[in-house]
Amino acid sequence: MSTHTIRTDLGATSASDDGECLLSLVHLTDMHVLDAGSPARAEWVELEAHDPFWRPLLHMHRPYDALTTFALDAHVRAIAADPVGPTTSRAFDIAVSSGDNIDNAQRNELDAYLALVAGGTAILSSRGSAQDPSSAAFHGTWPYWSPDASVEDAWRSLGYPAVDDFVARTSAPITSSGLGIPWTSVPGNHDLMIQGTALPNPRIERIATAAAKSLRRPDGFAPDDPLASYLLEPERFSAGPTFAIEADQDRRAIDRGEWIRAHIGAGALGYSPTNATDERIDTVIDLDHVRLILLDTNHPDGDYQGSIGLDQLAWLEERLGEVESTSGRLAVLVSHHGADSLVNRLGARSDRVLGPALLDVVHRHPCVVAWLVGHRHVNRIEPRHGAGGGFWEITTASVIDWPSQTRSVELVRHRDGSVEIVCTMLDHRDPPEGLASLHRQLARRFASTGVATRMTGRAVDGNVRLQLPVR
Repeated sequence: MSTHTIRTDLGATSASDDGECLLSLVHLTDMHVLDAGSPARAEWVELEAHDPFWRPLLHMHRPYDALTTFALDAHVRAIAADPVGPTTSRAFDIAVSSGDNIDNAQRNELDAYLALVAGGTAILSSRGSAQDPSSAAFHGTWPYWSPDASVEDAWRSLGYPAVDDFVARTSAPITSSGLGIPWTSVPGNHDLMIQGTALPNPRIERIATAAAKSLRRPDGFAPDDPLASYLLEPERFSAGPTFAIEADQDRRAIDRGEWIRAHIGAGALGYSPTNATDERIDTVIDLDHVRLILLDTNHPDGDYQGSIGLDQLAWLEERLGEVESTSGRLAVLVSHHGADSLVNRLGARSDRVLGPALLDVVHRHPCVVAWLVGHRHVNRIEPRHGAGGGFWEITTASVIDWPSQTRSVELVRHRDGSVEIVCTMLDHRDPPEGLASLHRQLARRFASTGVATRMTGRAVDGNVRLQLPVR
C-alpha cells in the first residue's frame, strides 16, 4: 500500500477512525484519443517549438500521437481488472472523465473513445501520419521521428527508437470490453474545437475529409499572431504542400448535440434526450450519498481556456441548494477547466464570467467537498478556502502525456462528522513490449526533466489524504 501524505491546509485534523466510505470513483482526464493521419492537423508547428513566437499553439504534435488510443485501452483494462478503491476496498461507483477525451473534435475520434470506455472496436489509422514517411515524398532528413530504421530522421539522435511495423501495429483495431463500471464524461476544449482552439468551419471541414494531407508549413505563411490567426482561420495552417491519403468522411467535426447523443447511445450516465435537444451538457448524477455535478466550461467563441455562463451559475446554485435540502449529502463538481483556467475573455461577452464568480457560488455551499478537473496535464491539488470550510480542487495529470496516470478518489466520513478524500495515483499494467508501454516511454522522453517533474507534481499532489472540517 502506497504511503499517503496527510494534508490539513483547510484547517481540519486527521480523524482516528476508519470512517465510512461514501463514494469511490476513478478520475481519468485528457486522454486525447487521436487520429494521427487527419489532414486537419498542423504537425509542422511542433517543428517550430524552439521559437517562442509559436509556443501559444503547442502542442499540435507529439511523437507518440498514434499511441494515445493504446494508452487509454491499457488504463481501461487496468480499471476493469481491479475496479476497487485501493484504500477503502469499496468498489468504484463510477469512472469520471474530465474532458479532452479526444484531440481534434472529430467523429472518428469520438467513436474510438466511446468504444474503448463502453466496449467495442476502436480503429484509428496512423497511415499518413508524421510517423509514416512512406506516404509522403520527401528529400533529405525526415523532420519528425520515424520508427522506420531505414529512414534518416531528425529525432533518432535524441534517443527515439526504431520500432518494427509501427504503422501497421498502430493502425490495427483494438477490441475493448470497456470499463465494466458506470462511467461518464464532460467535454474539454479538444472535444469540441479544432486542435482544442478553433471552432469548426466549412473550410477546415473540407480539408479534414479530403484525400490529401500536408505535414509541411504552408509556403510563405507568417501570421502576425499565431493564436489569433488560428482562432479565425485554422484551415490556413493545414494548407501546405500535400500528398495523397485515403479520405474519411468520419473526420468531420462534431458539435455539442452530437457529442451528447453519442454519449447517451454509449451508456454515459447523466445525459438525457433533453440535454441533446437543448445542447446543454450541464447535468447531475445522484449517487447514494453524493451528487456529482457536471459542468461544460468551454468558451462559446473558442480558445483553449474556459469560462462559465451566468445561466450556468444560476443552475448550479439551484442544484447545490437541492443537495443541502437533505442533511448529510455532499457534492463533487466535475469540469474540464479549473478555477485558474477559467480566464477566457474572448469576445468580451456579458453573459460569461471567470473563475472567481464560480468560486463565489461554490463557497456559499459547504456541501461541496471537491472539484475534479483536467486541462493542465499536471497532478495538482489545491485548497480552495471559503467561508463554508472550503473544498479541494483536484487536477489529475493527462493520459496522453507523462506520467500517463489516472487517480482513484475515495470520499470518507468519520464519526465526528469530518470528511476525508483519499487520492491514489493509478498506473496501467501494459507489458514492457506493449504499445501503451512504448507510449509511456516516449512521453517521458518528450518531456524534459523539468517538465516531467512538473507534470508529475509534488508529493502533496499525488497519494494524499485530504482533510475537511465537519460537514
